[in-house]
Amino acid sequence: MMVVPPEAHADRPDGADHVDPILAAVLQAFWDTRQEAPGKRLSLARLSKRAALPMSTLRRTLAQLEDAGLVTVAIDEDGAGSVVPAPELLGLIEDLLG
Repeated sequence: MMVVPPEAHADRPDGADHVDPILAAVLQAFWDTRQEAPGKRLSLARLSKRAALPMSTLRRTLAQLEDAGLVTVAIDEDGAGSVVPAPELLGLIEDLLG
């Protein structure tokens, strides 16, 4: 998971780490989709729109999540794609947002 390094918050008395805003937008989009349609595969275009992120930024973030085993991304021959969050990621999102 991507977090802002602790030294970036050196001025904060609690020294707490915070989730990267890009990751937070993606997690929120997954959460919103799960609330509306549990288990539904989410298109990359829809996720990009929901998270208000450019596709290139979204793809980089999803690549990191996929490397960590937290999502499964499928890209079709025509370039369209979809993503499904792993149960572990959904549990994390529920802990954060639920």
